[in-house]
Amino acid sequence: MLSPFELWPGTLGTLARTPDRYPGSLRRTTTIQSIWLAPDYRTLLLTARGRDLLTGADGGAVVTDACQLDLRAVGREKAVQRVVSDPPIPNLHLLEGTKLSGGFRRTVGTTLAVSPSSVTALILDDLPAAAFVSAAAPVRAAIEATGHVPPLALEQRDHPAVCIGHRPEGVMAQRRQEGRPLMGQGPPAGSLVRPDDPLAWPDDSAPPVHGMRRIRRIDVRVLDGEVLVDTHFRDSYREGSGLETVMHEYEVLARANADELVVRDIEVWPRVLPGPDCPAAAASAQAVVGSPFEQLRAFVRAELHDDTVCTHLNDQLRSLADVPRLVETLQRLP
Repeated sequence: MLSPFELWPGTLGTLARTPDRYPGSLRRTTTIQSIWLAPDYRTLLLTARGRDLLTGADGGAVVTDACQLDLRAVGREKAVQRVVSDPPIPNLHLLEGTKLSGGFRRTVGTTLAVSPSSVTALILDDLPAAAFVSAAAPVRAAIEATGHVPPLALEQRDHPAVCIGHRPEGVMAQRRQEGRPLMGQGPPAGSLVRPDDPLAWPDDSAPPVHGMRRIRRIDVRVLDGEVLVDTHFRDSYREGSGLETVMHEYEVLARANADELVVRDIEVWPRVLPGPDCPAAAASAQAVVGSPFEQLRAFVRAELHDDTVCTHLNDQLRSLADVPRLVETLQRLP
């Protein structure tokens, strides 16, 4: 059976409530559901949805950007077999045959004419990471079914050094060697829907049993010449019992001067993480202080790649590169 979750020192527990939408703010939300098809778990279905919601000074709201994308991939390398989107993306079919396990983002950048920092661009950028995390789903399903850890979960493969959990002397690496890995079972996910504000969080459709869900929220507003950024990220898995539990969850807050859009300060709040090594990775985010938001994808890729960082925190920092576009949208408000 899966071991009971632990709230490791340095973590805060799940976010219980989606924040209010402020007048004069923009909220970007994305959801990616990952489903491996039984019985052989060789086919992966990814269903992604996202939107930008602009809340005016009078509290009225309008969607300024949106995207829906469905992708089918096969095999251990997750080769793309089929992908469709709404609205249509020109030449999207050219992604067929690419591998989510490597090279997908590069192919997107060289093949598709996608508006930078759009909802579509963020979803495409996030698909490989969502697919990578989804590998835990068939492992956890097997543990639930048999009570034993399958050999695949214990393989000592060469992982990219972008994870504090793969530090050789760390608790997580030692547990894998002992045959009892930490599989990321966390607390109940809970709903982020706001009954008092149906627009606060647009999608609360739980994944099917043994499916996973990755959600992301980016709130941006400008107040007295200062840009305030409040972001939230969560990976969750739905167990055989129907309970959805959290694997990874972070909040990241950042601030900048509106006339410079350079990260002035940043706070990371680890909420749920799979192992006791993980919360220490939060300190790595301080490296982005002093960097222009628009350069964060390149900066994170070039600088944050050793065993002191967290892949999922890196992805959240990368998503902050979209802040200038969101600020530009806000500046169009009358």
